[in-house]
Amino acid sequence: MNELEKSLAFKATPEEIAEVRALPVKSLPTFSVVVPSFNQAEFLPSTLDSILNQNYPRMEIFVADGGSEDESPRILEEYKKRVGDSFRYYSHPDGGHMHGVNNAIAATSGEIVAWINSDDIYTPDTFWKIATFFHFNRTAMIVYGGSKYVDEHLQEIVNYPVDWSPLIREQIRRMKHSCLPPQPSLFFKRTAVKLCGELASDMVDYELWLRWQKDLPFFYYDDLFSLARVHPKAISAQADRALLRRICEVVHEHHGVVPHSWTLKMAHNEAYGAAWARGESPPITRSIHLRALMLFFILNLRLSPKALVMALKSVRSWFWDAIRIQ
Repeated sequence: MNELEKSLAFKATPEEIAEVRALPVKSLPTFSVVVPSFNQAEFLPSTLDSILNQNYPRMEIFVADGGSEDESPRILEEYKKRVGDSFRYYSHPDGGHMHGVNNAIAATSGEIVAWINSDDIYTPDTFWKIATFFHFNRTAMIVYGGSKYVDEHLQEIVNYPVDWSPLIREQIRRMKHSCLPPQPSLFFKRTAVKLCGELASDMVDYELWLRWQKDLPFFYYDDLFSLARVHPKAISAQADRALLRRICEVVHEHHGVVPHSWTLKMAHNEAYGAAWARGESPPITRSIHLRALMLFFILNLRLSPKALVMALKSVRSWFWDAIRIQ
């Protein structure tokens, strides 16, 4: 994101936030906070507390627990008794993460959907800022902000590589190469689900953003909205070869090509694992570049031989972008 793009992002002034805070409660939009969870008892209370500590007067919380065998059911029942009717949950096998999110969205009715996993944290006043954004941008349906990766003790590892452009074609181009929005920092109106569909892939958020992006503009709010925990059980920390290959397949489904940028990530992961999760930035060696190029040809030939010409154009585009950025 360059300086011009960042200057065009939304950021509410204190006066604008105060204006929304002063509205009658019945005039505020309702947040439906959906929390998919499975065996996350260690982190679940801090996630729920970060929601309740938003001190936003109109919200409902629904936890889709996929049949946890740890202390999660007991914790959820305690919060149910403490919070009351605005807190609901189930705890039984539900088919996995994607189905849990869809179930929770279907079970709620708020205008704005907030989706956070049960090991992540919202930063203070996030809901008020999002309510302010939608108050002043009434036709917008999707907005996201920044996020930080943190360890199990909430110590910072690295900023999420968030990116955005006000140009729709540039949003689409960049999303092909990377998942631009940090999932816990993205908020959407329920109407987006009605218009463009619910989660439909094991790639969960990335596939959803790729699909929605074809029809809906994504807006950016220049602020930090969440802390995403990285730990051995975290989905983001399990970026192995199989997961990255599946991402390549999803990108191919939407764009007809596997970009070289993703095969480079695969080759880098093969060499170093999820180095970013350890706060490391190991170099991209000649052998990694060669491996990425080989994966690029293999995947594109396997998924669609006719797409090879498009794939070669993707490499050329990536090459010139790399030169331009440097």
